[in-house]
Amino acid sequence: MSFTLTPAASRVARTYQVAIVLLGLSLPISTAIDNLLLFVILIGWLLCGDWQNKWEKLRASPLSWVLLAFLLLLALGTAWGYGSAAERLHYFSKYAVLLLPLALIALPLAETQKRRAAAAFGLGILLTLVLSFAIWAGVDLPDWLSKNNDASNPVVFKLHITHSFIAALGAFMFFVGALHARDRRWRWGLGFAAALAVVNLLIVQGRTGQLVLLVLTGYLFIQRFRWRGVIVAGTVIAVAGIVISQLPDVPVMARYSDGMKEIQNWQYGNKDQTSMGLRMQYAATSLRIIAEHPLIGVGTGGFEHAYGQQIAGTAAQASNNPHNQYLLTTTQIGLPGLLLLLAMFVVLWRTSRRLPLAEQVLARGLVLAYLVGNLFNSFLLDHTEKLLFAWAVGLLFSGLSAGRKNADGSK
Repeated sequence: MSFTLTPAASRVARTYQVAIVLLGLSLPISTAIDNLLLFVILIGWLLCGDWQNKWEKLRASPLSWVLLAFLLLLALGTAWGYGSAAERLHYFSKYAVLLLPLALIALPLAETQKRRAAAAFGLGILLTLVLSFAIWAGVDLPDWLSKNNDASNPVVFKLHITHSFIAALGAFMFFVGALHARDRRWRWGLGFAAALAVVNLLIVQGRTGQLVLLVLTGYLFIQRFRWRGVIVAGTVIAVAGIVISQLPDVPVMARYSDGMKEIQNWQYGNKDQTSMGLRMQYAATSLRIIAEHPLIGVGTGGFEHAYGQQIAGTAAQASNNPHNQYLLTTTQIGLPGLLLLLAMFVVLWRTSRRLPLAEQVLARGLVLAYLVGNLFNSFLLDHTEKLLFAWAVGLLFSGLSAGRKNADGSK
């Protein structure tokens, strides 16, 4: 079904498309620009009109229904639990960016625009990597570029968790692009960009990105070599781990060793300021909240108050975020919310079968990255990670018709 826009609406649609492309560039770089572009996208989408066609596309997409169901349950969650009405609505508004995939499904981009958006995101990652290596080499950058100008943790634009996660996704995206590029120059260029991202992950302190890269590496081997890929991936990862552990001044192994010690030393209710100690406290307390409110949770935005009640009388510090999306969702809207969250990833995985092979691999890599990342972070709550998820999902599944064939030629 094609869109028949008026000349004025067509101009608005072009502005909407340009904003989507520019959002790819700004995602690794600037929250302020992200928000400005989101406003332009919203206004452009509304002014384009053609509501009947938009509705038909949304109705034909299983992904639209599961996203809407998840958002509806979060909206209903503002009706009960802890916190004021303003606090609940504020917390719900943090999830509103999940409407972006719906906008892109209803008003899809042309394939040319999708490629430009992906290229813009790649450029944003490359700029981040270049500046990161500059800090590592001893260059002092302006404060608005670098979070700390620390050569032992050379992150720019974002904090180290976000930086490492974006670098891991960048390495995966560049490598998939290299595998499917027809021009040898593009293969070498994208392969070099992937190598830069991998090396960058070894010099920053983001364990989340490093774990995500391990999982994505295993997936690529399995996807290309099937059952033999399990053996190959395991061997490559084991050898890489041994080599890295012998390299001087690489923080990777020290960070994991410190993490294990933090877990071993943790005790419930203690004033523990370590990364893993805090996460252990968050998880244990969240499970207590879930045990008391398994079906409907403590309401959207009710986590902070429920957490404070649980740790009352202990030395543990307050928190508004358990740094685990699965626990956060379940504490707020109960087990039905967790099932809907997992259903969203299942639908994404299954629907990706209808994409061309390279896009299918990218889509499934995205799912795996967020499944892993959400174990240690609330990535649908954090600005850059949730917006990146919404933008990437919308981009990959924009224009996917219900009748498109699978990558293997079947329907």
